[in-house]
Amino acid sequence: MEIELERLSIMLMDPTLTDQQFKDEILFLKEFPVRSIFVLPYAITRAKQLLVGTAIQVGSFVDFPLGGGTLAKKAFETGQMYRDGASDVFVTMAPEQLDLNGNLSYQALEQLSFGRNALGFFLDSSHLTDNQKQVLTTDIAQLNVSAISLGVNLTMEQAIYDMSIFRTGRKRRMTFQVNVKAPTLLEIELLFQAGASYIGINNGREILPLISKWN
Repeated sequence: MEIELERLSIMLMDPTLTDQQFKDEILFLKEFPVRSIFVLPYAITRAKQLLVGTAIQVGSFVDFPLGGGTLAKKAFETGQMYRDGASDVFVTMAPEQLDLNGNLSYQALEQLSFGRNALGFFLDSSHLTDNQKQVLTTDIAQLNVSAISLGVNLTMEQAIYDMSIFRTGRKRRMTFQVNVKAPTLLEIELLFQAGASYIGINNGREILPLISKWN
């Protein structure tokens, strides 16, 4: 079993971390060639500084966690994140925002990426009903968005279930990142087999040395 570290994102979004704890985590994680490290918006600049000399991207979420903000609010936060040095940016969208004006919002916000990595949408699937998920599958299929991020700290069961639903409406050019709470090596492999393009994990300190050992 070989897991590509370049397909993993580390979710370092605990607001209770002290600056020293945050620094220690980043300095540990930077030794592994993961795709990105996701941090809270106010920590983007700090993370970017600590990751100098690596190819690891800094990511964050706009209008997190509920996504009910206006387009103007989302635009302001999106622009600020890119200015602070983020490369992996996902805009939190409430379900009703997708079917009403998802593509129009994306057109307006994507321009703020200034030619960097394509902007994505984030959906907190852990708080959606089965009916909402089925409706969203149709909505997502109509979007011009190139990347979707699903959930925060999903259980393995939730992650597999969500991927089985959302990948049915997947466009060939659309990637999916599913964010899972403390997965095992086997669970990471199963999620890739289920169709995840990238996986966000919050147990990098435990998992990354194991992956490096077995790869």
